[in-house]
Amino acid sequence: MSVGFLLSKVLFALWALPLASSFHPAFMPMKLAAAGSSQIHLTQYRRVVAAGSGARCVRMQAGEPDNAVPGAATGTPEEAQAVPENESKYWEWKQGWRVHYQQTGSEGTPLLMLPGFGVGGFHYQRNVPHLANEKTRVWVMDILGQGKSWPTQDPAPGGGFSEAGFEWGFGEAANDDVQANELTYSCTMWKEQIIAFLEQVVGEPCYLAGNSLGGYLSVMVASERPDLVKGLFLINPTPFWGVGAQRVLPWTGGYPVPRWVRPVTIRWWDTIRSPRTIKTLLEQVYADAGRVGDHLVRQIIEPTEYPAAASAFASILLSPPSPTPFDGMLAALHKAQLPVGLCYGKEDPWIVPLWGHRAKRTLPQAEYWQISPAGHCPHHEAPEAFNFLLLDWLQRMQAGQQAPGLESKIEVPRDARWHSSSSDAPPPPPPPLHPLHSPPQGRSGKVGGGGAGRRMGQDPGERTEHERARMRASE
Repeated sequence: MSVGFLLSKVLFALWALPLASSFHPAFMPMKLAAAGSSQIHLTQYRRVVAAGSGARCVRMQAGEPDNAVPGAATGTPEEAQAVPENESKYWEWKQGWRVHYQQTGSEGTPLLMLPGFGVGGFHYQRNVPHLANEKTRVWVMDILGQGKSWPTQDPAPGGGFSEAGFEWGFGEAANDDVQANELTYSCTMWKEQIIAFLEQVVGEPCYLAGNSLGGYLSVMVASERPDLVKGLFLINPTPFWGVGAQRVLPWTGGYPVPRWVRPVTIRWWDTIRSPRTIKTLLEQVYADAGRVGDHLVRQIIEPTEYPAAASAFASILLSPPSPTPFDGMLAALHKAQLPVGLCYGKEDPWIVPLWGHRAKRTLPQAEYWQISPAGHCPHHEAPEAFNFLLLDWLQRMQAGQQAPGLESKIEVPRDARWHSSSSDAPPPPPPPLHPLHSPPQGRSGKVGGGGAGRRMGQDPGERTEHERARMRASE
């Protein structure tokens, strides 16, 4: 058994430890305070049709063939709604550090969307056109070492390999021409990148929306620089980053990549970036595997062929975590009184809803939603519900309406599909919000125990006398 193989096993165990800890009882919330809740009913829409840059809902009968939609186009949802390539822009953050971003929309609420690990701004292609169509200026940025954001020169010349993705970063000395001695793909570096982008490119305080790692970075930025952030919309944010391997291994992710790391990188990276592995992984974290598509797999693979991809992956694996734990950063958001929306795909096998409940305890003023069925990436898997939620939240925050701290659940039909439509028919009104109460607290302190509150899905007319009195008092 080779040393490289053993090291790969050690690194994998260190990487998986934080994930496994999320299921340990010590990390579970002991009690969730009961709050009001809302439900958006989308079950009346059997399918959802995206009309180019203006998404609209169309009532169709279950089982109706796709060609029944007038002007329906073939192709994947990404191909139907992709942001045109000519909208891509590049910003040189530091010497030789070129950052890719896209800006869509010329007026309205400013919003920066941050993708998760392993993907780029393309993961928001089902959201950006619709958001920009509703008076929202949207920036989507690839963090350095992901998507299309990469150094323009070899960070450590010499010592590379001929295989695509392995050419740069394996020499014996850091390249001063691209400040490679400062180039460590860590959450701290990405936080600094986002802060600089907000200051130099956006040029004004804006809202941040982030999925997974993007949500974690949004919290990092807002907790340190609340003056740059108007509010946060967190989408299944990961509550941890940095595997902690640097505590036992003598490297913290800077250039050049040490020789002993290279065999591990080559063996593991080639396995992880294979189309079969990527598609299998995505299908595990999406509630509906049909929403993945080969086009998304190709988009994820493309950045892995950039010359510095493998060395960046090695750096990410061993880079240090944030000096402040996630709960501590959330507490800073609460202290700063920043508006926060917590949006979770209920069927996420990684960031299970209990992590959302834990965040809600720290941020009692935040609004909380679960989208179902949806997994780790509800913005991509259930865009019809996600876009409605985000736009409604942005509009209310811009209007100065305080977050009521509602707990909500979004039901999306499992047979919903996306198509392209050239019809100019006006969209129907959005589905109504139905105020509900979540299960009451029982004497034991657990949710759902022995109270008289209303059940999820109960008819709005079936209110208790206590509820009616509360409604009269609020009027």
